[in-house]
Amino acid sequence: MISSRIKDPNLAAQIDEGQLTWYRYITPITEQYCRQIASQNYRGKRLAYWGHITMQNTILMMLVLKQTGVEIVMGACNVDSTNDIAAAYAVSKGITVFGWQGMSQLDYQKNLALIRSFEADYLCDTGGEMIVAYLDKTPPVKGALEATTSGINLLKKYKLPFPVFDWNRIPSKNHLENRYHVGDSIWPVFSYITGMGLFGKRVFVIGYGPVGKGIAERARNLGAIVSVFDVNSIRLLEASHHGCEMVTLEEGLDRSQIIVTATGVEGVLSKEQLYQVRRGAILFNAGHSNREIDIDWLYDQPHQKMKAHIEQFTIGGKYLFLLAKGSLLNLATGTDSPGVDLFDHYTAVMLLGITWMFDGMPDNILPGLKMYPAHLEKKIAKLSIDIYSKGLRPSKNNVLRKF
Repeated sequence: MISSRIKDPNLAAQIDEGQLTWYRYITPITEQYCRQIASQNYRGKRLAYWGHITMQNTILMMLVLKQTGVEIVMGACNVDSTNDIAAAYAVSKGITVFGWQGMSQLDYQKNLALIRSFEADYLCDTGGEMIVAYLDKTPPVKGALEATTSGINLLKKYKLPFPVFDWNRIPSKNHLENRYHVGDSIWPVFSYITGMGLFGKRVFVIGYGPVGKGIAERARNLGAIVSVFDVNSIRLLEASHHGCEMVTLEEGLDRSQIIVTATGVEGVLSKEQLYQVRRGAILFNAGHSNREIDIDWLYDQPHQKMKAHIEQFTIGGKYLFLLAKGSLLNLATGTDSPGVDLFDHYTAVMLLGITWMFDGMPDNILPGLKMYPAHLEKKIAKLSIDIYSKGLRPSKNNVLRKF
């Protein structure tokens, strides 16, 4: 087995068991399925995970799979989103982990190459890069999950030799997480990092898909004056109906104090656009890729650290501020993000999708992009209604389950 590459294995000693118990309590949907799955025997299954390494969701999910006998390798899909204590804790439980907060792009690519060397049967990806890395492996993996618009757009460029189940477009994720939960978690992190509120601030949201809609709506609710740009005229018309000002990209960059990218597309703000940014503007990204803003060019300009997660860049005769090195803001601090409970459904989506593949997919499923099984999503939705509407909660003994 390949050795883990993490910041410090000794960080596992900092784990707070009481905090883990609390996380299990506030994510009862995932906890319910964890208890059901814990009694399964999945020895011989080999899973590669490429995603955000956080304690509150992914580590707890992976620990129960490890308990069933699954051999697991995890890699961080973002250079800044790893909780280093969570990574060390997973390693202490026998899971191989590649990732730490503040990786270089070179380290990131090395980790991707290392995870590719693992002979996985199943993949759980965030961003599509790991799936692409596995395309020429023989025999091909049996199945994979993909969670993001960026990943699906990437995978559409390839002929896939195995089925990849897209759960980015399932109704509960697209209409709930993307539409509401990202925006709900982004702005508290923004305020925590900057010390700023949004009242009276001019916020410019680039990209008015489900994620951009939620970010814009939440900003308006917090007192911001919101403008929007999108290449899709229908989305712009929708933004106007939601009380946002429709502007050109140039107008938004020139007027706005806070600029957010939420497109899922790399290179949205290039050198040319960065020169157009208003003096003193604050930029951050809410999409999966940390390349929506051209940080490679930006870091070649004079810059200095202001405080944790804030850097000032001088461009020509003016300056701007970048948050979290252009990584998605709600996860890039490497610590607990607000709204842990909001992502309970989606951890359950991954967990059930993985075990559904383990249990044997129908023989008539052909290679290529497929929608995530609707019956699994409905099952999760039904349990969610039972728990939140009827007040059902795991019993004390179940809540205190330990690995």
